[in-house]
Amino acid sequence: MKKLTLSLILALLSIGCQKTTTVTQSALNTGSGCLIGRWNNSKLPLNLTISPEFVDNVDKTNLQQMAAQWNNAVSAQLGKNLIVSNFATSNFASYASTSQYDDSEMGIYKSYSWFSNVSSNALAITQFFGTVTTSPGLGSYIDLRHADIILNYRDFSSDFTMTDEANYDYDVPTVVLHEMGHFLGLCHKNNVSSVMGAYYINTNRSLYDYDKKIIKDIYVNGVISGLESNKNANALTSPPGTEVRGVIELRKDGHCIHTINGKKVYEHIVKNLKRN
Repeated sequence: MKKLTLSLILALLSIGCQKTTTVTQSALNTGSGCLIGRWNNSKLPLNLTISPEFVDNVDKTNLQQMAAQWNNAVSAQLGKNLIVSNFATSNFASYASTSQYDDSEMGIYKSYSWFSNVSSNALAITQFFGTVTTSPGLGSYIDLRHADIILNYRDFSSDFTMTDEANYDYDVPTVVLHEMGHFLGLCHKNNVSSVMGAYYINTNRSLYDYDKKIIKDIYVNGVISGLESNKNANALTSPPGTEVRGVIELRKDGHCIHTINGKKVYEHIVKNLKRN
């Protein structure tokens, strides 16, 4: 499908693009905005598999290269990778409901049926499971135990490209690089150059300096300062020990929704978007 319009951007700043945007962000059910999680270092590297629906070795190689971006940011100082570098093929294909993904494997999946509780405008979601906990330096956060990245092939199979072909709207490795950030616990970040910006703008398969810094802060330095501009972005109203299931959407219409236990807790809305 030809690139006729652009409605969703991953970063609000991009070299070579001129645009006018109005971004509205609102926090619901929390006092401080976006929610964040973290994996215990003892669980690293994470064994992330790929769905058997990714049948092409080019697909696998491209997705491995996205994991390598995150690994290379911390492996020298951490002494190990964040994600197992050689993806195995999952024993499971995509499920009919989001709740079924809490299984024995974490994966990157194609969904050809999509979900009643997720917008049809969502290009992809990251769904995570964990427990609210607190610790010095990290404050209140979600101690992650399971997560999956799910791509919406029901509505966007004709728009997705794995090889950066110009006649397609959305580069899958670019989307997965962003979703891997959520998989590792990062929130959206809109006021600096980052792959964790809430909106898709164009192909970008490399981390920015900010992304490298923040992933080091979380897994090497043991702090999470700066994830949102002036708030403790991971603060939760639920007490420690609460089990949570979170979903973060990446939508084509510029309206990104985050839910925790089925309730909307955060959203990003982009308006008046123009691109030359």
